[in-house]
Amino acid sequence: MTTETATPVATPASPTVHGNPWHPTFRGVMLSTWIELLRRRPSRKGYFFYVLTVAAILTLGIIVAVYSGAEKNSVPLELVLVLILGAGLLIGPSLSATSINGDSSEGVLAPLQMTRLSAGDLVVGKLLASWAVCFAALLTTTPFLVYAFVRSGWTIVELLVVLGVSLFIVLAFTAVGLAWSSIAARAVASVSLTHLTTGLMLLGTLLMFAFTLPLVSEEVTVMNRDRDYSQMTEEQQNDPTFDWTTLPCVDMPTLYTISHTEKTAWLILINPAVVISESAPIVNPETYEKDGRAAPGIFAMIHQAVSDARMGPAAPTPYDGCSDYYGDDSWQERQTAQALLPRAPWLGLGTSAVLLVGSMWIALRRLRVPYKKLRSGTRVA
Repeated sequence: MTTETATPVATPASPTVHGNPWHPTFRGVMLSTWIELLRRRPSRKGYFFYVLTVAAILTLGIIVAVYSGAEKNSVPLELVLVLILGAGLLIGPSLSATSINGDSSEGVLAPLQMTRLSAGDLVVGKLLASWAVCFAALLTTTPFLVYAFVRSGWTIVELLVVLGVSLFIVLAFTAVGLAWSSIAARAVASVSLTHLTTGLMLLGTLLMFAFTLPLVSEEVTVMNRDRDYSQMTEEQQNDPTFDWTTLPCVDMPTLYTISHTEKTAWLILINPAVVISESAPIVNPETYEKDGRAAPGIFAMIHQAVSDARMGPAAPTPYDGCSDYYGDDSWQERQTAQALLPRAPWLGLGTSAVLLVGSMWIALRRLRVPYKKLRSGTRVA
């Protein structure tokens, strides 16, 4: 009797698990956004905060409009746009900074990750939900925005460009809050880090620009020419009828300090508030009435200051006190050149795009399952 031994059948090796699909789908994003909006409905305190913010924007805008006169004035519109940007940078990142670690601490994130929703669906949905609240705040200011636009002398395309840039910047910093929410385990830490990042871009860039001025400064000697007043006697000094033009002329070397701000102007060009002003239309201070514009307003002043930094220092003009002409047309020419210098929002927009893409990449990596590492004390279910 022979015994046949069964030959074991080779089974293929199980494929390596690389995690769930990360790419978002339209249906998944819409579902995730709807879930996030339902879960993040504001409380009574939240509604009070939103109403108070919108009321502050409208009240301040109305006050400026009342006291601005009947002529064309772009200041009310520019002020509303700045306030909308400020409110968006406050509301959007604050909401997104608690959306991931908040769900994790409540035990809601893991059940969502076990559904057919991908990591991209969850991340993009949370981003759009937080950003949509900022967009809703913008819609509440529409009546006054339209009124300020009519008086501004802007075109509808120029207004839409600035609004689009504002919403894009708010979207980028909302993504920053989402990234911090995926990194920090506690909501308090993620909110603090998000506002710290926003403050670094708004105020930190201006401070760094100011602090780096000594690093790009140098001293130059300019040969001025003037009367030699040291030769005046005490009697001549006390004589009001003395003809000081009879004094001899001498060369007087003078030391000036100039700062090459064109080397560090990029620090202020990435500032979100500067990006908004650099997206606004150019106003010629000499022909604005003929062009049908309002007088240069807030954005024009910011643009002129930024242009001064971009152009670098002007060569010191030697002073000639022995000449009959004491005017200097170069200053006025430089002021006009600064006002008409082409806008430069691209560096700031590129920085916001990098923040947006980088933050989304971080959040996607943190939400993909299975997890490779978990922090101690992290709740997943």
